[in-house]
Amino acid sequence: MKPAKGCKGFTLIEVMVVIVIVGLLATLAVPNISPMVETMKLRTAANAVKRQMIVARTRALSDPNTHVGVCIDARSNPNRSFVFFDVASGTAYHCDATDPVYMGVYIAPSNIRDSIPPVAAGGIQDSVVVFRGDGSAKNGGNVIVVNRYGKTRTISVLASTGRVKLQ
Repeated sequence: MKPAKGCKGFTLIEVMVVIVIVGLLATLAVPNISPMVETMKLRTAANAVKRQMIVARTRALSDPNTHVGVCIDARSNPNRSFVFFDVASGTAYHCDATDPVYMGVYIAPSNIRDSIPPVAAGGIQDSVVVFRGDGSAKNGGNVIVVNRYGKTRTISVLASTGRVKLQ
């Protein structure tokens, strides 16, 4: 069948071929997107823990008599962390049941976990970083956030200044 004079466009077969090609390319791209999404989740989780530490340090700086800490629950629940007031009635520089939670609990996605290296290898002691009123940290060290592909982000706390750095 001959098209009418002046009519322009695509035939049904041409459109179907393009749809098939786009479908094949999308099928090839999906496996490559999954690691990228996991990397974004890792960055988000590491930034959330870093933000908790910055909030704790800022809150401690606002009142020199208040110590505020971040508990990284790496042993019993490795994707959970929270900010707490280190009150005098409990054990100092340690997260007790008597310490009130200052900021809500952050729970990372299920395939992201926090790990703390041994203290001798630069890890934080007792899974807790406590910031003093002068901004320094009682104990510095590293927290490592790991995704299921083994990629890591390290959050470092310098004890002398309380500086929090994400690597």
